[in-house]
Amino acid sequence: MDHSRDEFTIEAPPGPEPVRAGRTIWFAAAAVAVVAAGGAYAFVTHKAPAVAESAARDVPIREGNAIVFSKAFATRAGVTTERVRRAPLVPTIRVVGTVNFDPARVAAVGTRLRGVVGRTAKYEGDDVKVGDVLAEIDSAELGEAQAGLLTNRAQTEAAEVNAKREKSLLDRQLTTAREAEVADTTLRSQTAMLSASEQRVRALGGTTGGALGVHVLKAPIAGTVVVRRVEPGQAVEANVTAFKIADLSRLWVELAVTEQSLTQVRHGDRVSVAPVSDPTKAIIGRVAHVGEVIDLSTRTADVRVEIDNTDHVLRVGQSVFATIDASGPAHEALMVKRDAVVFVDGKPTVFRAESGTRVVPVPVRIGASNENDMEILEGVGEADTVVTTGAFYLKSELFR
Repeated sequence: MDHSRDEFTIEAPPGPEPVRAGRTIWFAAAAVAVVAAGGAYAFVTHKAPAVAESAARDVPIREGNAIVFSKAFATRAGVTTERVRRAPLVPTIRVVGTVNFDPARVAAVGTRLRGVVGRTAKYEGDDVKVGDVLAEIDSAELGEAQAGLLTNRAQTEAAEVNAKREKSLLDRQLTTAREAEVADTTLRSQTAMLSASEQRVRALGGTTGGALGVHVLKAPIAGTVVVRRVEPGQAVEANVTAFKIADLSRLWVELAVTEQSLTQVRHGDRVSVAPVSDPTKAIIGRVAHVGEVIDLSTRTADVRVEIDNTDHVLRVGQSVFATIDASGPAHEALMVKRDAVVFVDGKPTVFRAESGTRVVPVPVRIGASNENDMEILEGVGEADTVVTTGAFYLKSELFR
């Protein structure tokens, strides 16, 4: 068996082996060619676009502390420069404030006495006029006072009749002068008691007519019900504020202005007020009061602004942005345009220009400002030139 296997191997035809080897070499060469072609394709398709993209991208670069960019980038970003200047500055003061009621246009309606709420006629958001009924309170205390008033009224009427009769009898000498004097004194006493009873009923909020023991709460001013603290069936004491009514067409805006800026604010200065939630809805008001006391913890003073809120744009308690056009005395200041100052890592910064395409970021300390300009206290001098328009775009390219 072993011999036949060897013989079969020796006698195998020699032709096919070279052919198989040739094919193997051909396939190997083809594979090398394909790999080489693939590598060349990868180099062409991947390397070439990256180089082209890098060459085409025109962005600022750093050279030490300086930032260098091309003229094409400066044109595209709208980069312009301007010299730092010294000029008189009247600042525009920007602060955040809170909307509040005008105290002269708000009223609290109290229960005045102990009782039980019979009904309520007005609710939050309802508009009321002077004298409109807000609620009714059933009160035993008021009922007793009204009953006493009726008793005193009847006794006064009886005393008046008796005094007239005694006077008539005295004129005809049918009675003594003493009897007439006693009748007159009794009348004066009853009249005083009647007046006291009427005053007590009024103090309890009652009336001299109508149902006994019913205290009617009425609106003392025209406005809107903003608070209601009573409900039918509720037992109340004499010190409960049942309703609060406010005229919302006039409001106050209370601002906290720093002591540095306070000297610039004057009574009557124009103030633009807008809700924080929608800064586009601005309302114009006037400074009505500048505080005389500086808060020691915040180093601010209160500034009150009166606002015409006829369109009900503002709500009490709302936060607002306020811009005060201060009319106080101007002071000499080193200034740049507001757009020249950008914030880098939370610090105010300007780009000082060394040439048309080379700038250096410089941290600065800022002071007061107005609508267009900002005061520079430290960082750059009057001889320096800084980037004005395009500074934000320049910062965005560098620090993104």
